[in-house]
Amino acid sequence: MQNIFCIFLFSIMQYSSGTSLSSLSLDVTSLQNYYRNGGSPVELFNFIYDRIVEDNKTFPSVWIHLQSREEALESIKHLQGVNPHDLPLYGIPFSVKDNIDVDGMPTTAACSAYKFYPEASANVVARLQDAGAICIGKTNLDQFATGLNGTRSPYGPCISPFNQQYISGGSSSGSAVSVALHQVSFSIGTDTGGSGRIPASLNNVVGLKPTVGSLSSRGLVPCCPSIDCPSVFALSISDASLVASAMFSNDSLDPSLREDVGRARFSPDSHSSIKKVFVPNDKLLNFFGNHQGENMYRNFLLNLNDSDLEVVAFDFEPFLEAGKLLFDGPFLADRYASIGLFLEENQNDVLDSTFNIVSQSKRWSAHDVFAALEQVKELKAYARHLLGRDGIFAFPTVAPLYTITQLLDDPIALNTNIGYYSYFANVLDLSALSVPLDFHENGMPFGITLMGRAFADAALSGFAQSSLSIGNSNLGLNRN
Repeated sequence: MQNIFCIFLFSIMQYSSGTSLSSLSLDVTSLQNYYRNGGSPVELFNFIYDRIVEDNKTFPSVWIHLQSREEALESIKHLQGVNPHDLPLYGIPFSVKDNIDVDGMPTTAACSAYKFYPEASANVVARLQDAGAICIGKTNLDQFATGLNGTRSPYGPCISPFNQQYISGGSSSGSAVSVALHQVSFSIGTDTGGSGRIPASLNNVVGLKPTVGSLSSRGLVPCCPSIDCPSVFALSISDASLVASAMFSNDSLDPSLREDVGRARFSPDSHSSIKKVFVPNDKLLNFFGNHQGENMYRNFLLNLNDSDLEVVAFDFEPFLEAGKLLFDGPFLADRYASIGLFLEENQNDVLDSTFNIVSQSKRWSAHDVFAALEQVKELKAYARHLLGRDGIFAFPTVAPLYTITQLLDDPIALNTNIGYYSYFANVLDLSALSVPLDFHENGMPFGITLMGRAFADAALSGFAQSSLSIGNSNLGLNRN
């Protein structure tokens, strides 16, 4: 063992003598090459912490709990003597949304009164740690994952690195920003109505929202537990797929997993059978005054029309109906059942927006809930019929573009506008992948979301890489 450790130290010295970490991307492939060529985890993590210290001057609200530098360096000691080839995520730094448990770190859901120390890491986090990944901290979010904008947190609003006047998106705000700033290689968030896709688009990173029940939600603070799922923010499609694959488990004792979870696949499918792309018809295509975003989306559709794909406009109204059930309908009862009692007992410690939204569930009766469940069956059938075996949907990830000031002035209506193309995905049992597409003139990113039937995750990733020429280029903020 002593000889192995000496070789490890020699490799550190050999690599660091000729390599500048400032030019190194944090995407997983780049870090794998870094380590396999003798790179030092100690040197990398010191560099990351120097970066975070500098970033905190401009972006102070990314983290709720960040391990100290000393704690982070202690957490990588177990990598000494381990061959980087033996662990798929050897020494890869990642962050976790602070409504997901990480052993040794507090879980707050952005509410200090809720704070507790879990007995173990969430299932998906534990699997990533077993694969060699290193969690350095917990990131900010819209309190109790109630919001899509990133401003609803007592720890401060998150802002987009691309234009500091604009929102980062939420609720997984700090997760997306930590990846966009290349403070970590990837982050684990959650998604109920768009929280794993909206921030991805507004921060120029990939957002993978898997099929609900294909990845374990054990150890997640529930928002709407019937349709919650963990999500992945990453610097490339292949990174997001690799991370999701590492998180996968088919533990039959995990009640959060589907009985048919064995169908789940995440590695990009290079043999795509996709022939049709369904898009909203012009009647309900809404960009809420964002004309640049509309032009980018329409140009994207023109490029699709020039391919061998069949682009089909469809009636989007049933999808809007599904979205209303989630955040302005009987499905609010799911949210109240999860956190409603805590909010009522601790109203002085929660934000007014959080309390008011969840309290709306009292408008709905048990009869309303069961009627909504029957309605969802019909809506799912509508979506399945459209897709068939060879179709996907393509939407703007987020149509409007709002400043922090605008959201604070009108928090409810504008948040609803943000979810126009995202609220319905989990209700309709769709897989989804948000990918960067272009930029507004003010520097803010614009992305699209591909959605497919349940367990079409690998097909969406393969389609994005091949048909849309969205490959493994390094995303986030260009820091070089």
